[in-house]
Amino acid sequence: MFRKYLVPVLLVVQVLVFLLLASVFVRQPSASAANDAAPQDAPQAQIATHGQYVWSYAAKFVCGWQQPTAAGVNPQGEFIVKPGNYATDINIHNPNYKQVPLRKKFIVAVEGGQPLANEPQQVEPRYIMTMTLNADMVTMDDCNNLYKYTHPAAPPTGPMPLTIGYLVILSPTELDVDVVYTAGAPGAFNVAPSSTSIDVERVTGKRVFVPFGALPN
Repeated sequence: MFRKYLVPVLLVVQVLVFLLLASVFVRQPSASAANDAAPQDAPQAQIATHGQYVWSYAAKFVCGWQQPTAAGVNPQGEFIVKPGNYATDINIHNPNYKQVPLRKKFIVAVEGGQPLANEPQQVEPRYIMTMTLNADMVTMDDCNNLYKYTHPAAPPTGPMPLTIGYLVILSPTELDVDVVYTAGAPGAFNVAPSSTSIDVERVTGKRVFVPFGALPN
C-alpha cells in the first residue's frame, strides 16, 4: 500500500521544487541588464545624491556691426560674418502654470569682431545668473541685454562691435524658446540699410544631467 502512494508523492514533490526554482530564476535580474542600466534608469534617490536632470536650451546670438573694408583694400581671408549690422532677440515663455527657476549662462565666442574660440581655443560661460519665470509669463534678451551681462563694466558706444555667442537656458521643466534674427545690408551705420533680412528659429531643448557643484549657487 505504501508503494501505491510513493510514486504520486514523488511527482508532486518534483513539481513543487521545479515551480520554486522557476520563480527564483524569473525574479533574479540578469547581470548584463544590471551592467547596461543607464544613469537615468537608476533609482531617483541615487540620482538626487549626485545631481539632477534639467532641460537645456542653447540659443545662438549674433549682435553688432561687421564693418566692410575700405575701398581698394582686400581683406585677408573671410570675415566671421559678411559685412552688415546684426541683431538677435531671444524670447523665453513659461508654458507651465507654476513658477519655474531658471539658470542663464552667457557665453561669448566672438568679441569686438575677433574670435575667442577658434579651434583649439575654448571659452567657458562668462556670466551665470538665476531668475524665476512666473506662470505663463515671457521674458526676453536682446543684444543690449546680452552685452550688458557679458560686458558689465564697458557699455557699448556707437555701433555695437560684432559679438557672437550662446545664451544657454537651464530649466527643470520644458519651455518655449524662440529667437528672432535680423540683418541689415552693409553701409554706413547711421544710414538706413537698403535691405533687411529676418528669420525666426525655435530652439529645441534637450535633457542634460547637471552634477551638484557644476554651477554656482
